[in-house]
Amino acid sequence: MSVRGRTQQIDVLFGPKYRAAVIYAPAGRDYICFEPMAGITDAMNLAHKGRYSELQSVPPGGAWEESFWIRPKGF
Repeated sequence: MSVRGRTQQIDVLFGPKYRAAVIYAPAGRDYICFEPMAGITDAMNLAHKGRYSELQSVPPGGAWEESFWIRPKGF
């Protein structure tokens, strides 16, 4: 995923366990926020209804690890 300005660019790369991302860019502000997500919005309820089969879970005592990278250019 990339966001471009006149001379700048921000690339955000997500590891394969991230299924979605939320981008928050409030009007009139000079910033944006990226939030990598392990599931889509409302994933728990959609999985319960049988409408989302990719819900990830961690067993008791287990661990979940993933990475994402933010690469700025032109700043």
